[in-house]
Amino acid sequence: MGIKMNDNSNLFNEIQKQIEAAERKGLPIKTLVKQQIALLQDSHDEFIKAAKNQGYDINSPRVGDIEVAQYSAMKQLAQKIGMPVEIYDKLIKDVRIRIFGEENYRIYFEK
Repeated sequence: MGIKMNDNSNLFNEIQKQIEAAERKGLPIKTLVKQQIALLQDSHDEFIKAAKNQGYDINSPRVGDIEVAQYSAMKQLAQKIGMPVEIYDKLIKDVRIRIFGEENYRIYFEK
């Protein structure tokens, strides 16, 4: 997709380096991981806003795939620090229902 957004990847990577250093020293990482989750959420919000502004159909499978990948990354980070992940499961489910419809969601994703 040709959607232009702000790039949080440098900050995300810097926080990742801090997490790795903290892990080597046995220090807590929860606050740092929460910062990464917040960056991913901001990136998701910017992605959707940019997609709409540039005329992309947010109900297209491609946009949905990107959203699911973003929410999956947030979920994985939440799992890493023992945070609840149900919110991400619901967000992923909502995207899939929006894209494929409830019936197809039940057929293909509720197995």
